[in-house]
Formats: sequence, structure tokens, C-alpha cells
Amino acid sequence: AGVPVSIYQYASFLMQKLKLSIEERIMLRMLSYADEFCAEEADLLGLQNDDDDGSDFVTQMVDKLYPLPASSASKMFFSFLQLHPIAVDISLELSSEVRNQYMSEGGTVFNPLKWLKNAAGTAIDIDEAPIRLKSLTIEDAYGNTSTLLVPIKKHYLSQILREAYKVLGSLEILGNPVQLVNNLGSGVFDFFYEPAKGLVSSPQDFGRGLARGTTSLLKHTVTGVFGAASKVTGKLAEGIAVLGMDEEFQRQSRMNARRPPRHIGEGLVEGGKSVVMGVFRGVAGIVLDPYHGYRLNGWKGLLKGIGTGVVGVGLKPAAGSIQAASKLLQGIGNTATCCDMTFENDRARHPRYIGQDRVLRPYNPLDAMMAAQLRMHEIQDLSLSKEEKKGETYLKMFCTLNGNLIISDLRILMLSSQHHPSSNSRSRKPPPVVFKLLWEDVKGFEHIANTIVIQSKEHKPKQFKLLNEHEALECKRQLDQMFPILSQRRRGKIGAAVSGAVKKLSINIFESSD
Repeated sequence: AGVPVSIYQYASFLMQKLKLSIEERIMLRMLSYADEFCAEEADLLGLQNDDDDGSDFVTQMVDKLYPLPASSASKMFFSFLQLHPIAVDISLELSSEVRNQYMSEGGTVFNPLKWLKNAAGTAIDIDEAPIRLKSLTIEDAYGNTSTLLVPIKKHYLSQILREAYKVLGSLEILGNPVQLVNNLGSGVFDFFYEPAKGLVSSPQDFGRGLARGTTSLLKHTVTGVFGAASKVTGKLAEGIAVLGMDEEFQRQSRMNARRPPRHIGEGLVEGGKSVVMGVFRGVAGIVLDPYHGYRLNGWKGLLKGIGTGVVGVGLKPAAGSIQAASKLLQGIGNTATCCDMTFENDRARHPRYIGQDRVLRPYNPLDAMMAAQLRMHEIQDLSLSKEEKKGETYLKMFCTLNGNLIISDLRILMLSSQHHPSSNSRSRKPPPVVFKLLWEDVKGFEHIANTIVIQSKEHKPKQFKLLNEHEALECKRQLDQMFPILSQRRRGKIGAAVSGAVKKLSINIFESSD
């Protein structure tokens, strides 16, 4: 019997330009979720490590019922086969603190090799490496699947090897020289092309073209040179921050780096904040690191905290100063393009809120918005460790006449309801705080008509009003149920003594940066 042949006169494959961003933080969390899911599935089925879960039998039955045709069973003929060019911009962002969280061996033993490895890992970040693969055209292509794929694989393999240098040239620690060359090349091209284009039409168009070309050359030169310098200094600051061994300081530095200044004015302001933050964190770490270490791991944590506090007192101000230089250079570079029209991708909705029971429920926009606003207002109380702040969980919200009352497992937060932020807008600030209290500072609740009064151990009483007395009674009932559980937090003997001193030291320096 003859082999069937599928004939195609013309076949074309086109893929639009793609931006591929790989974040180690997201990948590790996805792997952690997959491992947790598989472990829970095994527990539900009551399987041991070597037990068969039946997946092999299902695979065999699927192959038997729906067999795939052999590659040699049929052939194809393409009169004209065209694969269009492929453009991919690849970015890679590593995250040492998340890697430590998911791949830690446990314990509080200091590992200097791991410490230096994490610092060096920040230099491997890649910023939009432009990979360009040329098109491929094949005429009168005939054969089975494996035969047709041979020239395609050979073509793309050679193209990828030719473009590999761009990945190395896009390292941020080197200043992304590929992007710098592209910027300078675009400016030089416009400088000659725009006047030549206008010269063909008229002397007036030549003058306009000369102005456009000169402007483009200056714009691309300033953006490229200062942008490259800011990338180098930014990566140096990030590496020094990792050496400081303060994960919260690293996270804040990384979040600040993701918000580039739009012009030189913002660069100066953001740079000043970075210097103040570095000095403040370095000095405060001498007291806070031993305190938080003892609170979490006892005397071993205390000794480790003393070491990290002493190291951080010099490294954190240095990291803040270098990051300030990076912000200033970035602001100068972005000044040339601050008036250009840009399109920013905004979130369509807030991230889904998942409660303490970890059950996935239908999306609730109100809970999602309240949980997002809770994350916008970080806890500035220095008596809480970074682990406690990171583990804060949203529990409940109440709509009051004074604003939105948000309840978490660590604090009570009243936010103004007159402010309506978008799901992701850089230019808008989070809703202002009406009042805030940690649960450990709450003394009790009182109810007067439709008013709830929160008695505090260290501050003046806070009060808010609800729509009617019935809602006030229900609110007080739920708060009374939470109070015995959430207001008790064990500190230990030393922790209780140090907490008062720490709170006095906790000047709200961060609110001035909002």
C-alpha cells in the first residue's frame, strides 16, 4: 500500500514580538505549590512513597484508545514553507531572599559561602536581552515529520548560537552594553536619516529633519549613557544590600529599584530617601537585629543578630548611598524622555485574597481590595520582626462612617473611604490612615449607641461610628471574639523589656517617604 501524502501549497508561521520575563521568586513559589499539591494528593489517597497512584495505568489506556500515528506512517509536501522572523526580549531576575526561604537547610548557622553566593547572584540579572532569529524559507519540502524538522532545528540552533552574546551583553552589572549600543545607534541613524529625508522634499523640511535628528541623537545618548551607569550602580547597591543580611532591607531596595524616577527631580528625591533609609536601617539594626533574633530563636538568634547588626551598620549606609547615585543617574537619563507618551499596563483587578484556611473560593473584589490596601501600608513598628510582618494575614473588614476598618492578625487599621486608588497606579498614593493599633496594644472595646471605642494601653482611645446600633453591636461582638486570641503575643523576658525601648526608637520615618 502507498504511503499517504498531505499536500500544502503554502504554509506560513508567524509569532508576534514576545517579552519573556523570568522571575526566580515566582518560579520557586510555583514549584513549592506543585510540591505541596502532590503531597496533599498523596495524603488524600493514603499512598506511601513507593505506592502506585495509578497514573501509569491511565497513561497506558490513553495510548491504547487514542494511539498517535507513527512519524513514518504519513508524509507531507509543502510547495512553499515560510517561517517568519522571531523577536524575543528575555529578562531574568533572581531573588536571594526567596531562594533562602524555599531552599534553606534550616538552623541559624552562618554560612559565608552561601552569603557570598547570594551577593554574586545579583549580578546575573538580565534586562531585556534582544534575541532576533531570522526567517526560514523552504521550497518543495517533502518528508515525514522528523525529516522536515531537521533543517528547521539546524536553522534555529545556529541562530540562537549567534545571538547568545546578547544575553551576556544584557547583564545589568555590565550596564547592559547591548542596550547602550542600540540607543546610540538609533540616535546616530536618526541624526543622518531625518535631514536626508527632509532634503529630498524642501529646505524647510531639511531644517525640521535636522532638528529632529539632533534631538533624537541627544535623547538617545543621554538615555543610553546614564541608563547604563545607573544599572551598574544599582546592581552594586543590590549586592551590598545582600551582604548586609537584612531581607527586609533587600526587599525595600528591590521595590525602590522597580520604580524608576521619571526625571532628575524625582531622582534627587528618591536618592535622598535611599540615603536616609540606609543610614537609619544600619544604625537601628544594631539594636533590632539582636532583639528580633532572640525573639525568634533565643540565644542563638541573639548571637547571630549581633553579627548581622555589626556588619549592617557599615554596609546598609553604603548600599543606600550607591542606590542614591543610581537613582540620580536614572533620573538624569529619564529626563530626556519624560515628556514622551508611554503606555503602562495596569492590573485589571487586585490579586485574589486567600484566607488562613488556604481554601480557594470565588473571587471577592472587596476582600481583594482590602487585602491589597493592607499590604500598601506596611507595619513600621520596629518591635515586630520581618518574619512577623511578612506573615501578616488579612481577616475581616467593616464599612464604617469614618472609613474602612481592616482587621489583620497583627493590627487594626482604619483607612479613609474617600480615597479610591486604582488596582495598580504609580501616580496615586494609597488611602490615608485614620488610625492604627497593634493588637498587643489593645486594652478592650466599648459600645455606645452606634459608636465603638477602642481602649489602648499606650495611646488615646480610638473611636468610629457605624450606620446603626445593630451593626455596632455585631461589630463589637466579632471584635470581642478576636481580642483574646490576637492580643496575646509572647515575647519572652528580654523581649518584653526591650519592646518599650524599641517603640520609642521607632520614629515614623517611612511615612515621610510616601
